[in-house]
Amino acid sequence: MKKLIFAAVLTVSALVLTGCERATVPAGYVGVKVDLYGDEKGVQQQEVGVGKYWLTWNEDIYQFPTFNQLHNYDQPFTFQTADSMDVKARIGVEYYVDPDKVTKIFQTYRKGVDEITEVNLRQNISDALINHSGKMDINSLAAGGKTQLLELVTQDLKSKLDPVGIRIVKLSWVSDLDYPQKVKESINAKIEATQRALLRENEIAQSKAEAQKAIEQARGEAESTMLRAKAEADAIALRGEALRKNPEVLQLEAIGKWDGTLPQYMTRGAATPFIPLK
Repeated sequence: MKKLIFAAVLTVSALVLTGCERATVPAGYVGVKVDLYGDEKGVQQQEVGVGKYWLTWNEDIYQFPTFNQLHNYDQPFTFQTADSMDVKARIGVEYYVDPDKVTKIFQTYRKGVDEITEVNLRQNISDALINHSGKMDINSLAAGGKTQLLELVTQDLKSKLDPVGIRIVKLSWVSDLDYPQKVKESINAKIEATQRALLRENEIAQSKAEAQKAIEQARGEAESTMLRAKAEADAIALRGEALRKNPEVLQLEAIGKWDGTLPQYMTRGAATPFIPLK
């Protein structure tokens, strides 16, 4: 028993004296165990999976996440258009690390994922922005070309970084493009002119609509008047035709209206009452 205790004490003492420490590779990460100060200076790496590891004083583990990373750069990117206009904008990148290539990633950059993101990945984005924005003028960029620019930059990053093991998912504009002041004034003036033109077109369209409405209303009233006149004329014609065929109808109507009183005075030549007296 004493021997076991003594052996344990020696083991612990040896660990303390050699400066060993424990490192953990959590789920979703792949680690690369590196010899920091050996003769090879980190050239010989050992890939390690999820778990806990004892490290000597000259060893370290670089951890690479294999799930999607979303990073928004706080410092804006600056690039120039073909007509020498400086533009600034913040960009975000989404990517993940190929778990089968973490060793190659470390061999390429000799850095951890955070430093790769802040330094190397940012530089690649900046280079691609400068390259493609230099082929676009400020007008095409402001007129919707920023989407095309980001697509071209994404294609460049994928072709360059995919073979290394960094898989680019997408890039996005985190802020609006910041143009030079004179460009902003020109864009605002163009927007204002477009809005005035649209307002004028709307006014003209409204006037035309109101005029057409008045025309249709007048046409409707005219057609309505014609229909009423035609109806009245048809009614008169029908009545006349009926009276011609049945003249006694007039006498019946007169009888219906007569109150039975004979005229007290009759001038010479006046017609006698239409009711025969017996």
